[in-house]
Amino acid sequence: MKYLLKNIAFCFLMILFSQAAIAQKVKQQNLPSYDKEKLHFGFSLGVNKADFVLFPADASKKPDSILSVNSVPDWGFNLGIISDLRLHDYVTLRFLPALTFQSRTIEYNIHPTKSSNLDTFYVSKKKLESTLLDFPINLKIRSERLNNVSAYLLVGGKYSIDLASQEKTKNPDILKLTSKDLSFEAGFGLDFYLVYFKLSTEIKFSAGLRDRLYHGDNTPWSSSIGRLPTKVWLFSLNFEG
Repeated sequence: MKYLLKNIAFCFLMILFSQAAIAQKVKQQNLPSYDKEKLHFGFSLGVNKADFVLFPADASKKPDSILSVNSVPDWGFNLGIISDLRLHDYVTLRFLPALTFQSRTIEYNIHPTKSSNLDTFYVSKKKLESTLLDFPINLKIRSERLNNVSAYLLVGGKYSIDLASQEKTKNPDILKLTSKDLSFEAGFGLDFYLVYFKLSTEIKFSAGLRDRLYHGDNTPWSSSIGRLPTKVWLFSLNFEG
């Protein structure tokens, strides 16, 4: 987490330096009173890369036939509605409920029980798809506006409900996820003040705080994994009026 925050801070500083270079030539400001308004609304379109932080189960609990377990990330997309409340000249509180589609794959390297060769194994894949209702609340801290551009940092949390969770199904051949998650979020972006609206480009990282794996059925697939919190990278375009 410290490494992530250092990278975000470094990127933010680089954005500020680039803004200073752009600001050498003063331009006419678009939407000059935009940041003085109390409330703004808009919508967000994004692509995400979702993955898990996979913690293997203790050797005593893991089936002998399963040699290793790996998580493989995949791409998805987000659709959200923005509500932005001004708290200060440079601080806003952002609520961005979104419909999120995510996909990940868990790969199991399995040793055939009838084979005496330990180098012989096959791969079994379990694809995990989620349709999430996300409810993130972020504090947005922006820089001084330079011409028609400003940079910002985001920090906050997110509560999620997985509408595609299969934790109540009886199928023993699938890997099940719980229906709820809680995440920490951090990110940065650029605001571009255009003639009629504001466009933002944003990169955000979410780190899950809960174990998403459902352990109630105790199948070979679930007993091979100790914990399964989420991690997601999100790149989005935000349009605000």
